[in-house]
Amino acid sequence: MSDTGTTRNVTMLRVFSLAMGLLALAGWGTLVYATRTSAAAQQQLQEHVAELKVSQDQLMAERDQAKAGAADVKASRDQLTTERDEAKAQLIAAQQEVTALTKRLEEAQAKASETGSIRPPTPAGQPVRSPAQTKRR
Repeated sequence: MSDTGTTRNVTMLRVFSLAMGLLALAGWGTLVYATRTSAAAQQQLQEHVAELKVSQDQLMAERDQAKAGAADVKASRDQLTTERDEAKAQLIAAQQEVTALTKRLEEAQAKASETGSIRPPTPAGQPVRSPAQTKRR
């Protein structure tokens, strides 16, 4: 029995060694697979990050362009507002001048009516005649 027991022990050790070798080989294979899978996933993530950075740069450039456009629009609006205010001021000044001239005209007409030196204005349909033409008739 001792030879049978020894042979049995040797066979068991061989089977055990073979099983442990297969398990070690499977472990190393799993490690290699996990490493490659991880590297591929990491590569994909790096590519995605690079794409996102490009997109971000494009969006920032568009934002900067929009800001510049908004600044141009604001400058144009401010210029138009200034021009409008100047036009309003000119209009008010012109209205005041027209009012003053109208008042002076009315005063001159009233003064002329009192002195009789100026005849009343002729209607628009009749031609204006000089005093010499009026004396001839």
